[in-house]
Amino acid sequence: MREIKVDRFSLKDTLECGQTFCWRREDNGYVCTDVGQVVYVEQNGDRLLYETSHGNIDLKKLFRIDDPIDTIWKEIDKDDLMHKSILFAPGLRIVSDPFFPCLISFLCSVRNNIPAIYRATQRIRERWGPTYRFRDKTYYGMPDPGILAEVNPAELKEMGLGWRAEFITRSAKAIALGEIDEHSLRRTTYEEAHTDLKRLYGVGDKVADCVSLFSLGHLEAFPIDVWIERVIQRQYGIFTKTGKSYAKKSRAAREYFGKYAGYAQEYLYYYSRSTF
Repeated sequence: MREIKVDRFSLKDTLECGQTFCWRREDNGYVCTDVGQVVYVEQNGDRLLYETSHGNIDLKKLFRIDDPIDTIWKEIDKDDLMHKSILFAPGLRIVSDPFFPCLISFLCSVRNNIPAIYRATQRIRERWGPTYRFRDKTYYGMPDPGILAEVNPAELKEMGLGWRAEFITRSAKAIALGEIDEHSLRRTTYEEAHTDLKRLYGVGDKVADCVSLFSLGHLEAFPIDVWIERVIQRQYGIFTKTGKSYAKKSRAAREYFGKYAGYAQEYLYYYSRSTF
């Protein structure tokens, strides 16, 4: 296998902290099939060992290994809870998942549990996605927007997605038609990307923030789910002083933690789920 050297990076914490549904455990590492091929990665100390089905892959980009982690910690380490959260998983990095698979995963996540999200996304891959051969096994990737745009929502409902089926097919169609452009979303500001994403059917504040943070690279995005809401209520009353709407709490968190608020969110999320 090929390898790269990493510093203060944990593959396990990065891929098991709840920010991605594009990677799953396999053997001694993790596999992803949503990047146009199969990628297998495992960690041995300060080395990432990896193998691909077709060509090379930029793991440093996928795992944001070159992010200025010392600067990030300095910017967000503003209180005791945040300090404990960083120390709990200092090797955690924000992922850079492919846009459409990330979007579909978080549309499947709306009012859903983690095992059901993995099942639903895998069924979508196996039914409509590209096929790859790797290590004498067959793998399936996430289908392109144009393919999912033509799927009858009833077929997705049969997979247990219920009312989320319309979210998927209508959002896929909008992307296939060019109404939402991934490259424009990456180049624009967080606020503009968040607003544009919400034009997609079924995409609310939280899904828009998740896609902005875990795919588009807008590191100030601060997704608020039930776990982060609990943290806010218990530890960060300042986030609700100006109002209790999602938008106002998210804005307050961004103002408090700064341009790396997304890192603060993920450290808090992982720590709170593991300890509260």
